Amino acid sequence: MMLRTFLPKPEQRFAAAGTALGALFPAIWLTTETLFTDGSFAHWNVSGALAAGVMPFVAGASFYRWSYSRRLERELKAARRAERRLRNEVHRDRLTGLENRSALEADVLRALRSDGAPFERRPLLLIDLDRFKAINDTMGHDAGDRLLNGIGTRLRRAFAGEATVYRLGGDEFVLLGPGSPSDGEVATLAGRVKALFDAPFDLVDGQAASGCSIGVTFLEQGDLSTGAVLKRADLALYEAKEMRGNSHVFYAPHLAQAAKMRAEAERDLARAVAQREFFLEYVPIAGAASNVIRGFEVLLRWLHPIRGVIGTEAFAEPLDQGALALTVGNWALRQSCRQAASWPSPVGLTVAPFALQLRDRDFLSHVKTCLEEADLAPGRLTIEVSEALSTADMALMCENLHGLRALGVRVALSGGAAASLPLNLVGELQPDQLTVDLPAIRDVHGSERSVALLACLVKTGQVLRLPMAVRGIARESEMDCARTAGAVEVWGPWISPALPARDLPALLDNSGDGDARRLA
Repeated sequence: MMLRTFLPKPEQRFAAAGTALGALFPAIWLTTETLFTDGSFAHWNVSGALAAGVMPFVAGASFYRWSYSRRLERELKAARRAERRLRNEVHRDRLTGLENRSALEADVLRALRSDGAPFERRPLLLIDLDRFKAINDTMGHDAGDRLLNGIGTRLRRAFAGEATVYRLGGDEFVLLGPGSPSDGEVATLAGRVKALFDAPFDLVDGQAASGCSIGVTFLEQGDLSTGAVLKRADLALYEAKEMRGNSHVFYAPHLAQAAKMRAEAERDLARAVAQREFFLEYVPIAGAASNVIRGFEVLLRWLHPIRGVIGTEAFAEPLDQGALALTVGNWALRQSCRQAASWPSPVGLTVAPFALQLRDRDFLSHVKTCLEEADLAPGRLTIEVSEALSTADMALMCENLHGLRALGVRVALSGGAAASLPLNLVGELQPDQLTVDLPAIRDVHGSERSVALLACLVKTGQVLRLPMAVRGIARESEMDCARTAGAVEVWGPWISPALPARDLPALLDNSGDGDARRLA
């Protein structure tokens, strides 16, 4: 312990031991020589004395060097082990055990350099999972982790020795294939990936099904970074996610142009929000039998400094794809509730929120706040779900829709929303009203068949014991058909165009007179 205190380093202690041994052996030799000869020191010569004196230093230095070399060797081995472990951690995804983004970047850069070998136009498939967020929200993060693990395992087993699988992050995976295959061969590869999602996945509390969307691109000789390759794959993935079910899309130059236009539209919309260029108009809703105004549908309009007044259909898609949908949609709901509070009861207000609003966990509290601030009775507000809904959307929206019903707000299904839901889900939601969207029917089936289809749809609503409304009445025959079939409410250009808020008081004063036609 004393030696360790004064000589803390191992090589110092080895040097001391070597010095001691180096001094001990010459001392023993000299003592022996002296005792067995004449007992004097006469036989000692200069060279013997020098050798005896130098020996401790030589032995000490040798022991020190040997110990130091051993320590360096151990440290070097430990450093190599740590480097291998660190490299493995840096290039491996901890959850799935797959290669990660760092490994992908290294492999792509290595493939792009090619170092004199013939360049290979390798395919890269960017895979995004469907329903992952819904599973995380409804079944918990453990279930989400199990799903990611299950997908990673299937991908690794299916393409072992054939392609490299990476987890890019979140619910995105990458498959980097070999060689320079044709588009047809890569399409087959994408089909094999999609087939892996046919069977459900075992999760914590049961099984769950998932799908995928795939963006496909190739490593090109002019690429300078992994980011450029992934950007192309992401643009293709964006288009694939617009399709229903498992799908894949190859990158094409026009996708970049479309993305540029979307980015420009988003910047323009952000400027419009800052400059307060949005305003509201109202479409009168009349009772089909009474001809009396029963409410108004609010429409969002954009007063563009160059293009003039723009309808919602022209900017709803880019607006609903960003966070601005919450800002603009919540503003429209608040303003229209304040306007509706000035109308005589029971004239109601119909609002069709953006899909992003309906998926917002704060939507219900925002509706409640708007009603309280305007002092508007909940029963006078109708929230209309107009977009086509997927199963994932329904899982996220049902809570809000049931909360609205509990609050006393009316819920209506319209157009794509009503058509995309099975009858059992319509019964589960228990909407207060179904709305037939005549313009959408005309676009698909033409004006001649729209009247016949209108009658069939209204009768279907009656079978479900749900009140039916008809939007988009554009001619007298459609009005007659809606009234005869039993529709409860009607509105559209044949009855009245959209009106600014300032024209509504006079219209409401005269709404009880005459025909529902030309209320304005």
